[in-house]
Amino acid sequence: MTGTLRKLLFWYLPVTIALAAATLFGYGFHLLFRDDVGTTIAAPVTEAVARAPQGPLRIVILGDSVARGTGDETGEGIGGAIDKELQRRSITHDQHVNLAVNGAKSADLLRQLDSPSIRRFVAEANVVVVSIGGNDLFGDVAGRAADRPPDPAAAMNRTEEQVAKVIGEIRAINGNARIFYVGLYNPFVTTKFGTFVNPAVTEWTVRLTRRFSKDDNVTIVQTFDIFSHRDRLSADRFHPGAEGYRMIGRRIGESI
Repeated sequence: MTGTLRKLLFWYLPVTIALAAATLFGYGFHLLFRDDVGTTIAAPVTEAVARAPQGPLRIVILGDSVARGTGDETGEGIGGAIDKELQRRSITHDQHVNLAVNGAKSADLLRQLDSPSIRRFVAEANVVVVSIGGNDLFGDVAGRAADRPPDPAAAMNRTEEQVAKVIGEIRAINGNARIFYVGLYNPFVTTKFGTFVNPAVTEWTVRLTRRFSKDDNVTIVQTFDIFSHRDRLSADRFHPGAEGYRMIGRRIGESI
Protein backbone atom coordinates (compact mmCIF):
# COMPACT_ATOMS: atom_id res chain seq x y z
CA MET A 1 0.00 0.00 0.00
CA THR A 2 1.47 3.36 -1.00
CA GLY A 3 1.91 6.19 1.47
CA THR A 4 -0.64 8.31 -0.36
CA LEU A 5 -3.26 5.56 -0.28
CA ARG A 6 -2.52 4.86 3.39
CA LYS A 7 -3.08 8.53 4.23
CA LEU A 8 -6.33 8.53 2.31
CA LEU A 9 -7.72 5.46 4.06
CA PHE A 10 -6.46 6.03 7.60
CA TRP A 11 -6.38 9.79 7.92
CA TYR A 12 -8.28 11.94 5.41
CA LEU A 13 -11.33 9.68 5.08
CA PRO A 14 -11.90 9.23 8.86
CA VAL A 15 -11.40 12.94 9.48
CA THR A 16 -13.90 13.84 6.76
CA ILE A 17 -16.49 11.46 8.20
CA ALA A 18 -15.89 12.77 11.74
CA LEU A 19 -16.33 16.38 10.64
CA ALA A 20 -19.57 15.55 8.86
CA ALA A 21 -20.89 13.71 11.92
CA ALA A 22 -19.94 16.59 14.21
CA THR A 23 -21.73 19.06 11.97
CA LEU A 24 -24.90 16.96 11.99
CA PHE A 25 -24.67 16.45 15.78
CA GLY A 26 -24.21 20.17 16.37
CA TYR A 27 -27.17 21.04 14.17
CA GLY A 28 -29.31 18.65 16.18
CA PHE A 29 -28.36 20.45 19.39
CA HIS A 30 -29.15 23.77 17.74
CA LEU A 31 -32.67 22.57 16.97
CA LEU A 32 -33.09 21.14 20.45
CA PHE A 33 -32.21 24.37 22.21
CA ARG A 34 -34.40 26.32 19.77
CA ASP A 35 -37.21 24.16 21.23
CA ASP A 36 -38.23 23.33 17.69
CA VAL A 37 -36.98 19.79 17.13
CA GLY A 38 -38.45 18.21 14.04
CA THR A 39 -39.62 21.09 11.91
CA THR A 40 -42.38 20.83 9.34
CA ILE A 41 -42.39 17.70 7.21
CA ALA A 42 -43.28 18.88 3.73
CA ALA A 43 -44.91 16.36 1.43
CA PRO A 44 -43.00 17.34 -1.74
CA VAL A 45 -39.89 15.24 -2.23
CA THR A 46 -39.39 16.28 -5.86
CA GLU A 47 -37.63 19.39 -7.09
CA ALA A 48 -40.94 21.22 -7.47
CA VAL A 49 -41.34 24.29 -5.29
CA ALA A 50 -44.70 25.18 -3.74
CA ARG A 51 -46.24 28.29 -5.23
CA ALA A 52 -46.70 31.25 -2.89
CA PRO A 53 -50.34 32.38 -2.74
CA GLN A 54 -51.07 35.53 -4.71
CA GLY A 55 -52.45 38.61 -2.93
CA PRO A 56 -53.65 38.72 0.69
CA LEU A 57 -53.87 35.30 2.33
CA ARG A 58 -57.41 33.95 2.69
CA ILE A 59 -57.26 31.04 5.14
CA VAL A 60 -59.97 28.43 5.69
CA ILE A 61 -59.66 25.87 8.48
CA LEU A 62 -61.46 22.51 8.22
CA GLY A 63 -61.74 19.37 10.28
CA ASP A 64 -62.03 18.25 13.88
CA SER A 65 -61.60 19.63 17.40
CA VAL A 66 -57.88 20.28 16.92
CA ALA A 67 -58.70 22.38 13.85
CA ARG A 68 -61.41 24.06 15.92
CA GLY A 69 -58.90 25.03 18.62
CA THR A 70 -60.50 23.09 21.48
CA GLY A 71 -58.39 23.13 24.62
CA ASP A 72 -56.71 26.49 24.03
CA GLU A 73 -57.36 28.50 27.18
CA THR A 74 -56.81 31.74 25.22
CA GLY A 75 -59.50 30.83 22.68
CA GLU A 76 -57.18 31.45 19.72
CA GLY A 77 -56.44 27.90 18.51
CA ILE A 78 -54.63 27.19 15.27
CA GLY A 79 -56.30 30.09 13.46
CA GLY A 80 -55.24 32.67 16.02
CA ALA A 81 -51.73 31.23 16.15
CA ILE A 82 -51.39 31.48 12.37
CA ASP A 83 -52.71 35.06 12.42
CA LYS A 84 -50.08 36.06 14.99
CA GLU A 85 -47.27 34.38 13.06
CA LEU A 86 -48.28 36.12 9.84
CA GLN A 87 -48.52 39.45 11.65
CA ARG A 88 -45.05 38.88 13.07
CA ARG A 89 -43.79 38.30 9.55
CA SER A 90 -45.71 41.31 8.16
CA ILE A 91 -47.62 39.08 5.72
CA THR A 92 -50.91 40.55 4.55
CA HIS A 93 -53.89 38.30 5.30
CA ASP A 94 -57.63 38.45 5.80
CA GLN A 95 -59.38 37.17 8.93
CA HIS A 96 -59.31 33.37 8.83
CA VAL A 97 -62.55 31.37 8.55
CA ASN A 98 -62.79 28.37 10.89
CA LEU A 99 -65.36 25.77 9.75
CA ALA A 100 -64.09 22.87 11.89
CA VAL A 101 -66.45 20.80 14.05
CA ASN A 102 -65.63 19.13 17.36
CA GLY A 103 -65.60 15.34 17.08
CA ALA A 104 -65.60 15.29 13.29
CA LYS A 105 -64.37 12.25 11.41
CA SER A 106 -63.32 12.15 7.78
CA ALA A 107 -66.82 11.11 6.62
CA ASP A 108 -68.27 14.15 8.41
CA LEU A 109 -65.85 16.47 6.64
CA LEU A 110 -66.63 14.92 3.27
CA ARG A 111 -70.34 15.56 3.87
CA GLN A 112 -69.53 19.12 4.92
CA LEU A 113 -67.66 19.65 1.65
CA ASP A 114 -70.89 18.88 -0.22
CA SER A 115 -72.43 22.09 1.16
CA PRO A 116 -72.53 24.93 -1.40
CA SER A 117 -71.63 27.53 1.24
CA ILE A 118 -68.62 25.52 2.46
CA ARG A 119 -67.49 24.95 -1.10
CA ARG A 120 -67.66 28.69 -1.72
CA PHE A 121 -65.37 29.41 1.24
CA VAL A 122 -62.90 26.76 0.06
CA ALA A 123 -63.02 28.01 -3.54
CA GLU A 124 -62.18 31.56 -2.44
CA ALA A 125 -59.30 30.54 -0.14
CA ASN A 126 -55.66 30.39 -1.11
CA VAL A 127 -54.65 28.52 2.08
CA VAL A 128 -56.62 25.57 3.50
CA VAL A 129 -55.64 24.08 6.87
CA VAL A 130 -57.00 20.59 7.60
CA SER A 131 -56.94 18.45 10.74
CA ILE A 132 -58.83 15.19 10.30
CA GLY A 133 -58.30 11.46 10.82
CA GLY A 134 -57.43 11.28 14.51
CA ASN A 135 -60.98 10.35 15.49
CA ASP A 136 -61.10 7.78 12.67
CA LEU A 137 -57.89 6.12 13.87
CA PHE A 138 -58.26 6.24 17.63
CA GLY A 139 -62.03 6.04 18.05
CA ASP A 140 -64.04 7.26 21.01
CA VAL A 141 -63.12 7.49 24.69
CA ALA A 142 -64.19 3.88 25.37
CA GLY A 143 -61.99 2.63 22.56
CA ARG A 144 -59.00 4.53 23.90
CA ALA A 145 -59.30 2.67 27.20
CA ALA A 146 -58.15 -0.51 25.44
CA ASP A 147 -54.53 -1.44 24.81
CA ARG A 148 -54.94 -0.88 21.06
CA PRO A 149 -57.68 -0.69 18.40
CA PRO A 150 -59.15 -4.07 17.42
CA ASP A 151 -57.61 -3.94 13.92
CA PRO A 152 -55.01 -1.14 13.73
CA ALA A 153 -53.74 -2.02 10.23
CA ALA A 154 -57.23 -1.91 8.76
CA ALA A 155 -57.99 1.35 10.59
CA MET A 156 -54.80 2.91 9.19
CA ASN A 157 -55.55 1.81 5.62
CA ARG A 158 -59.17 2.93 5.79
CA THR A 159 -58.34 6.32 7.30
CA GLU A 160 -55.56 7.00 4.79
CA GLU A 161 -58.02 6.46 1.94
CA GLN A 162 -60.58 8.73 3.60
CA VAL A 163 -58.04 11.52 4.11
CA ALA A 164 -56.97 11.14 0.48
CA LYS A 165 -60.63 11.64 -0.51
CA VAL A 166 -60.80 14.80 1.63
CA ILE A 167 -57.67 16.27 0.05
CA GLY A 168 -58.91 15.22 -3.39
CA GLU A 169 -62.25 16.95 -2.84
CA ILE A 170 -60.53 20.15 -1.69
CA ARG A 171 -58.36 19.95 -4.80
CA ALA A 172 -61.46 19.51 -6.99
CA ILE A 173 -63.00 22.65 -5.48
CA ASN A 174 -59.80 24.68 -5.53
CA GLY A 175 -56.87 23.51 -7.63
CA ASN A 176 -54.46 26.24 -6.56
CA ALA A 177 -54.76 26.60 -2.78
CA ARG A 178 -51.91 25.63 -0.48
CA ILE A 179 -53.14 22.76 1.72
CA PHE A 180 -51.62 22.22 5.16
CA TYR A 181 -52.54 18.89 6.75
CA VAL A 182 -51.98 18.94 10.53
CA GLY A 183 -50.30 15.69 11.56
CA LEU A 184 -51.03 13.59 14.64
CA TYR A 185 -49.42 13.55 18.08
CA ASN A 186 -49.68 11.19 21.05
CA PRO A 187 -51.80 12.55 23.93
CA PHE A 188 -52.03 9.11 25.59
CA VAL A 189 -48.43 8.77 26.80
CA THR A 190 -49.45 7.77 30.34
CA THR A 191 -52.01 5.12 29.28
CA LYS A 192 -51.76 1.59 27.87
CA PHE A 193 -53.20 2.93 24.64
CA GLY A 194 -50.27 5.30 24.36
CA THR A 195 -47.75 2.52 23.69
CA PHE A 196 -49.62 1.78 20.46
CA VAL A 197 -49.97 5.40 19.42
CA ASN A 198 -46.26 6.32 19.13
CA PRO A 199 -45.43 3.91 16.28
CA ALA A 200 -48.84 4.55 14.71
CA VAL A 201 -48.19 8.31 14.59
CA THR A 202 -44.79 7.73 12.99
CA GLU A 203 -46.24 5.41 10.36
CA TRP A 204 -49.09 7.83 9.70
CA THR A 205 -46.70 10.70 9.03
CA VAL A 206 -44.61 8.58 6.65
CA ARG A 207 -47.70 7.32 4.82
CA LEU A 208 -49.19 10.74 4.19
CA THR A 209 -45.86 12.29 3.24
CA ARG A 210 -45.45 9.55 0.65
CA ARG A 211 -49.09 9.76 -0.45
CA PHE A 212 -48.98 13.46 -1.32
CA SER A 213 -45.35 13.69 -2.43
CA LYS A 214 -46.37 14.55 -6.00
CA ASP A 215 -48.51 17.53 -5.00
CA ASP A 216 -46.06 20.30 -4.20
CA ASN A 217 -48.87 22.39 -2.72
CA VAL A 218 -49.68 19.86 0.03
CA THR A 219 -47.64 20.10 3.23
CA ILE A 220 -47.81 17.58 6.09
CA VAL A 221 -47.26 19.58 9.28
CA GLN A 222 -45.45 17.45 11.83
CA THR A 223 -46.75 17.86 15.40
CA PHE A 224 -45.77 14.76 17.38
CA ASP A 225 -42.39 16.16 18.45
CA ILE A 226 -44.09 19.31 19.81
CA PHE A 227 -45.71 17.19 22.53
CA SER A 228 -43.12 14.43 22.91
CA HIS A 229 -40.52 16.19 25.06
CA ARG A 230 -42.64 18.77 26.89
CA ASP A 231 -46.18 18.84 28.27
CA ARG A 232 -48.10 21.15 25.96
CA LEU A 233 -51.53 19.56 26.38
CA SER A 234 -54.55 21.42 27.69
CA ALA A 235 -56.31 20.70 30.98
CA ASP A 236 -58.40 17.99 29.28
CA ARG A 237 -55.17 16.00 28.65
CA PHE A 238 -56.13 15.40 25.03
CA HIS A 239 -56.12 18.62 23.02
CA PRO A 240 -53.20 21.03 22.65
CA GLY A 241 -52.94 23.91 25.07
CA ALA A 242 -52.12 27.47 24.02
CA GLU A 243 -48.39 26.80 23.62
CA GLY A 244 -49.04 23.67 21.54
CA TYR A 245 -51.34 25.56 19.18
CA ARG A 246 -48.86 28.43 19.01
CA MET A 247 -46.11 26.10 17.81
CA ILE A 248 -48.36 24.39 15.26
CA GLY A 249 -49.44 27.80 13.95
CA ARG A 250 -45.83 28.92 13.74
CA ARG A 251 -44.89 25.92 11.64
CA ILE A 252 -47.72 26.61 9.22
CA GLY A 253 -46.89 30.31 9.07
CA GLU A 254 -43.22 29.54 8.38
CA SER A 255 -44.17 27.34 5.43
CA ILE A 256 -46.62 29.66 3.66
